[in-house]
Amino acid sequence: MTGLFLCGFLAENHQRKNRLENVLKGPGPEVTSESLRQIPDVLEFNGRQVEGREIEPLNNQFDFRPFFGAPPFGKGIYQTPDDDAVGRVAYVFVPIYAQKAGEVTLGFGADCWMQAWINGHQLIDLTKESIAKSPPSINDFLAHACLNEGQNVLAVRYISGKGSSVLALGGPRELRAGNFQSILVDPFLYGDERWTQKKISAPSQGKTTLDIGDRRELFVDDFLVEELKGGAVRRLNHPQPREVVMRFDKPWERPVKRYVSIVEVDGCYRFYYGGRPAVTCLAQTVDGLHFKRPKLRLFEYEGERENNIVWQKGKSGHNFTPFMDSNPDALPEQKFKAVGDHPEGGGLAAYVSADGIHWRMLYPDRILTEGAFDSQNLAFWDASKQLYACYCRGFRSDESPLRGVRNIRVAYSKDFCDWSSPRFIEYSDGRPEHLYTNGVQPYMRAPHFYIAFPLRFVPHRTKIPGWDHRGVSDAVLMSSRDGERFDRWETAFIRPGRDGWTDRMNEPAWGMIRTGSRELSLYWHERQCGIRVLRRGVIRPDGFVSLHADGGRVGEMLSRPLLFSGSFLEINYATSAIGALRIGLCDAAGRAVEGFSMADSDLLYGNDLAHTVTWNNKSDLSMLQGRPVRLRVRMEDADLYSLRFVNK
Repeated sequence: MTGLFLCGFLAENHQRKNRLENVLKGPGPEVTSESLRQIPDVLEFNGRQVEGREIEPLNNQFDFRPFFGAPPFGKGIYQTPDDDAVGRVAYVFVPIYAQKAGEVTLGFGADCWMQAWINGHQLIDLTKESIAKSPPSINDFLAHACLNEGQNVLAVRYISGKGSSVLALGGPRELRAGNFQSILVDPFLYGDERWTQKKISAPSQGKTTLDIGDRRELFVDDFLVEELKGGAVRRLNHPQPREVVMRFDKPWERPVKRYVSIVEVDGCYRFYYGGRPAVTCLAQTVDGLHFKRPKLRLFEYEGERENNIVWQKGKSGHNFTPFMDSNPDALPEQKFKAVGDHPEGGGLAAYVSADGIHWRMLYPDRILTEGAFDSQNLAFWDASKQLYACYCRGFRSDESPLRGVRNIRVAYSKDFCDWSSPRFIEYSDGRPEHLYTNGVQPYMRAPHFYIAFPLRFVPHRTKIPGWDHRGVSDAVLMSSRDGERFDRWETAFIRPGRDGWTDRMNEPAWGMIRTGSRELSLYWHERQCGIRVLRRGVIRPDGFVSLHADGGRVGEMLSRPLLFSGSFLEINYATSAIGALRIGLCDAAGRAVEGFSMADSDLLYGNDLAHTVTWNNKSDLSMLQGRPVRLRVRMEDADLYSLRFVNK
């Protein structure tokens, strides 16, 4: 941890004669009480000067063997050191920042002798006899300390014996929770409130105050984040593979043409998917786990009408992509819409239906002709733009690094007939990756976010020798706030499983299902024994990306200035049993808001999708509405998935 100095680790006690009973006789390497009130760069004692250095604990313990002389590595941490290491002295200085004056309990442990002071006042003296605790613990010896407002200095003098040369220190949080972590003092409560003032004095990189109203905000992008510090990162999470829910083994489904679209209708979910030759099939599920193929009897396949084929028209079957129109002005006979190949090829056509079962072309001409449409092209009503949006495939012909690479285009329409010329979406990075599909959709729990799961195709690789088609693929995560510029992760969102290494596998279905109070289900293609199957995967609501800090490393996030309209802060978060999270509020200049500072924040640990944050057991933030505030999030072994200011 920063601010820790190891001083005097080579200072010898010349009264020692390599006998334990003589270690503490004589003056020894001691310093004045005045020297213990501040963290020195150089420590003076017995006419000598020793420079300090930063040192980090491991599981609340300092191991001084590398400094005192130790047995060879591998003999174990609690082995007797060399005789020359006995009687060495270390001074450890720890800064403790307190938001306000108060009393805390500190814990100490050592395997030989130890003394401790707070601001020069002695807390504990364990030099009268050997402690001989092995392994030492922060619960071995407890001392109450009165802290001043601002910086305090904890100083510890450690003297080695024939033990392991280990010192243990613990702060109030660990002692309250009974945890043993690599935190010397409670950074959630006594961290430096002033770091934000120093950090935000730099330019804000164009991030102005953001009015989030009562919207749910995710961390799929860094839009809210002004700065990350310590162990805090934005971490990509992945859906956990579950069971195979469908095997595409009917004669009209083999080999299935892959593309799957999910449409919710009256509490039931319809899965539209391609078959052969150029047909679209339908399966239905209530729970997202068990599927039935309705006998529609609409189209004949090899003389048989007892099938679930819902559409068959020229070349449009395999990439026929339906959706339910959420436009409030949509005509009842056009409540369902779709885009797919024109029956005569050469572009996309528009289709409509009153029930999602019986379809017809809306317009005889092609609605889009610019692009390469042999993919899952899709459309939906974009409520934020009050337009229909169509995302389709194309190849760039300009001189950009993406020239010749499968890419994504978007076009808009007011009436689903006349469309703008499609233009390529932009990315936050310039990687020339083939995106075979796009999977763009407004996120169900935060519609101002566009979430996308495109299939990433790598055409030059072949994993299985002798396979007829080249290429392997996975799926990536992209997000956008305007539907035209996307942040995308280089790390795969869905990796190929054991059976996902043939061409165009791991392709996500378009859409998600809420299959439980605490999970969303996504679906993707795999191949088993020569047959394509549909695999289900689950992920936490809002859990695509989290603000994360590992155990043993405290992390902090400072948000950009925010305006909000709700009265309570609700968060989706999870910690380990020893993890924790606090949230403090500060003004645009980084000054803590009285009553809502990090010190006032109640400690959070657990796993909750909608937890109301409290400060000294109070949660009402209505008095802060209309004022720019920043969030300071401090966390360890924890994830924060989303936040929202709500009214209750």
